[in-house]
Amino acid sequence: MKIFRNINELNILLAQIKEKKIPIGLVTTMGCIHKGHLSLIKKPIKNDFFTLTTIYINPTQFDNKKDYLNYPKKEQDDIVKLKNIDCNVLYLPKQKDVYPNGLNSKKTVTKYRNILCDKFRPGHFDGVTTVVESLLKIIKPNHAYFGEKDFQQLKIIQNLNEQLKLNIKIHACPSIRLQNGLSLSSRYNNFSTTEKRIFNKCAYQISLLIKKLKNNAKINLEDFKFILYDEGIKKIDYIEIRNEESLSLSNTINQSRLFIALYIGSIRVIDNFILY
Repeated sequence: MKIFRNINELNILLAQIKEKKIPIGLVTTMGCIHKGHLSLIKKPIKNDFFTLTTIYINPTQFDNKKDYLNYPKKEQDDIVKLKNIDCNVLYLPKQKDVYPNGLNSKKTVTKYRNILCDKFRPGHFDGVTTVVESLLKIIKPNHAYFGEKDFQQLKIIQNLNEQLKLNIKIHACPSIRLQNGLSLSSRYNNFSTTEKRIFNKCAYQISLLIKKLKNNAKINLEDFKFILYDEGIKKIDYIEIRNEESLSLSNTINQSRLFIALYIGSIRVIDNFILY
């Protein structure tokens, strides 16, 4: 695996790959690589695409500076994991390459906004789309892979690709889940022992809720919040059922998902679950 920190050196290699007409598959990450990331990266490898992974902790998508500073960093471990699965290239961009005009985000996508995470984290998705647009334009991949855990983000990136006419095939990839049923996240490395217990108890309650919803039981989601509060949750941003195509609120489980966002200590847990 080749490692690039210099954009000019990367561009020389990418030009050679494109000249050979080898499809390029891209996975963008913020590092602290786990099984979820690896499942994305293995997809272009399996298809014999030239596989490129980026690691860049993007400042503009954090609304909390402390959260940004505390985001887990494991560069050497990440390099070992990527080498072990035969990723072709790891690109660790410099800030000036991603933000050539200064560290500012812009609002490009207006669809799927003012709901779910966007309602509680103003500016977050502007930071996401700014950095993703920059990386897509630097690398110009044929394929890009994004996990369904951040489902609203996935929808927004799909819209970004269409809006900018980048002609990149965006692959939506199912979440890789822990034994308790919740999706993997790098942030969970920061859980204390007590927070891990709360996390697992909440996961159990959420799994019971999903079973009931799939069986068409009448559930008051506002009442369910109090069950999670009793398990030690201090703050819940949302627990909602939404149509997975439009992201509008849904009164049925057909083509719908349960979306959650809550805090365990200072760590924000987001996830979504197919109900059909």
